[in-house]
Amino acid sequence: MNLFAARRCLLIGLAGLITACSEGPLPTIGRTHGDVPMSRLIAFDSQQKCYRFLENVAFEAPFADGMAYQQTTCLNAGKKIGRKTIDEVAELHVSLT
Repeated sequence: MNLFAARRCLLIGLAGLITACSEGPLPTIGRTHGDVPMSRLIAFDSQQKCYRFLENVAFEAPFADGMAYQQTTCLNAGKKIGRKTIDEVAELHVSLT
């Protein structure tokens, strides 16, 4: 790969990163034995038969470190978020960081 191609790849990647980031901080889900019920961040959509996040979120929890989901994401029952299913995650009490 020549220098021009490397610069081009870097610029495209940087542009993608900048446009993908939201302006406000995301609620970040940390420890899984906290005092915030996940029901404040996730709800079951009975029409679509899936779970939806009520706002954009990021995970720093041991079971899903580095994962993030947008509010528009629709996760079917049984879908995994890291090592836990969405059904298990919906029942957790977590800490927000």
